[in-house]
Amino acid sequence: MANPYIPRELVHAWSDDMADAPQNHAAALQRLLKDQRRLTRFIEENAASMHPATAGICNYMVGVVTRIFDLAGGRLKSATWAQVREAEARIGAQVPELLPLGDGFVERARALSRAQPHILDEALMALFMTEVGEDEEEPEPTELLKVYLMMWIASEVLDANWRAPKDFEGPSEYAYVHIEPRSRDTDASED
Repeated sequence: MANPYIPRELVHAWSDDMADAPQNHAAALQRLLKDQRRLTRFIEENAASMHPATAGICNYMVGVVTRIFDLAGGRLKSATWAQVREAEARIGAQVPELLPLGDGFVERARALSRAQPHILDEALMALFMTEVGEDEEEPEPTELLKVYLMMWIASEVLDANWRAPKDFEGPSEYAYVHIEPRSRDTDASED
């Protein structure tokens, strides 16, 4: 039986909390990534093809995905290499359906089958829909795509190893839930 989807509102609230108060999640992130060593090794392998700043963002974002499963409760087993490679192949086969980057990319991404679509909708929002601050450099879209693909692989692998708590309430069918993205420098401009 497939896992229920972690509700979009929870995914967004937890993501915002991790961004706003990272110190509250640092120890858990470190523990979770250590427990998912095969998945983190896979991310490290792929970091060689990324800009150094992108590789750091990717590691953090995969940690966020892992923490979301942790916050949802239940049981999260360690991934196997076979699961990681299988997810990589399955998602790699869908990349042509995503491209090109630019107009319609986010909508095409949402239309594809994904294990935890609300987690990946949050990733799409953070990577492709959040405005860059005035003093920030616009990220290269191909680098953002690499991060999204790593997050997609991670969410597939983690979902396969996650057993939701018995009392977990989440939707069993996907429906897009719009949440307005905030500017990356919103907090700084509000102070």
